[in-house]
Amino acid sequence: MDIEVAWAQNDSTDMLVANVLRQLPEQRTPSILFVFFNANHNAELIRHIINTRLKTVILMASSSHGAFANTPDSANAAADLTVFAVYDEQGHYGTGSVSVTDMSAQEAARQATLAALENSQVPYEAPAMLWCAMPSGCEEALLAGIADIVGEHIPVFGGTIADNDINGDWFGGDAHQGGCDYVTIAALYPSQAPGASYSSGYSPGSQACKVTAVQARNITHLNNAPAAKVYNGLTQNSIGSMLAGGSILALTTLQPLGRVIPSPAGLPEYLLSHPDAVTAQGGLSLFSQVEVDTNLVVMQGSVESLIERAEKVIANAIALLPDQSEPAGVLLVYCAGCMFTVAEQLPAMLARVRARFPALPIAGIYTFGEQGRFLDGHNRHGNLMISAVAFAK
Repeated sequence: MDIEVAWAQNDSTDMLVANVLRQLPEQRTPSILFVFFNANHNAELIRHIINTRLKTVILMASSSHGAFANTPDSANAAADLTVFAVYDEQGHYGTGSVSVTDMSAQEAARQATLAALENSQVPYEAPAMLWCAMPSGCEEALLAGIADIVGEHIPVFGGTIADNDINGDWFGGDAHQGGCDYVTIAALYPSQAPGASYSSGYSPGSQACKVTAVQARNITHLNNAPAAKVYNGLTQNSIGSMLAGGSILALTTLQPLGRVIPSPAGLPEYLLSHPDAVTAQGGLSLFSQVEVDTNLVVMQGSVESLIERAEKVIANAIALLPDQSEPAGVLLVYCAGCMFTVAEQLPAMLARVRARFPALPIAGIYTFGEQGRFLDGHNRHGNLMISAVAFAK
């Protein structure tokens, strides 16, 4: 297996794509091409230009304010377009993309998964992994639909497609179709087993609470009291000015709510939920679902920990490759909310990654939700998370 990452900056979408494609080998066709792009660019035009030049499997996903890129020759933490080209003659790859508007989210995920398996040319074999680009708001149902087809034991990684202003201008798709409401799934059968890591990068604090009432993705009560008031008390009045209602997205990024996920390795892992607003009724709106009777911990993060975690999760994924394997490249998923928090420090994050992996092709996407699998073997959707998938040479 060989992997090439190419990136470019340009306000013109035509010139942007042309610049990136010039960096790829002319005489080779990728087995699959992951395409991450700043949401202010025309997704349909990007796809049209790529399809004109390359007849291959494509997964497209918009990324908030640009995409991460690291190559042997250059790097950029917020490129307008980054592509991750996998050349793997012994592997098999397929994609499927289906709108969640015309059917239930769970059914759309079933159909997208079936299409990805069929298009891989080996539909009756179990893939090593599924990598997905999901629309916002129904990720848990989408994961359930995927599990309906492949079961619970196939790792599912990826992220929720994002835009620059949280106004719905995101895009996910494949070589044939896509849009703001499409779930896109890639079935991966690489010639060597991949390594993957899913992590929060936050530490558990001393404050805890219990979910006592929920409505969809809104926690109405914690500890039998209005959720926003309880959270505010546990976080030293962090949202005191917003208890009447409104957005708290930036106020809660470094103090999200975490659920303990027991780990066979001994140390517990944590799945995060990000409170984004206080409702008019005093509840907390989240970007993920929690159930009644769930015990939650107020997690603690810092700018420094968010800067460090990209390098760490990449190293963890590489460490999980088969023995004696060398990494060919890494797909990185980094929460957009965390990226906003460390925006002025993105060069420092990039410098840490580049210092440790100077010649390793890495492509990353900034997302509005992250999907992955902890060591307990279950696929989940969380917020403020990070993941890496490492491919072996």
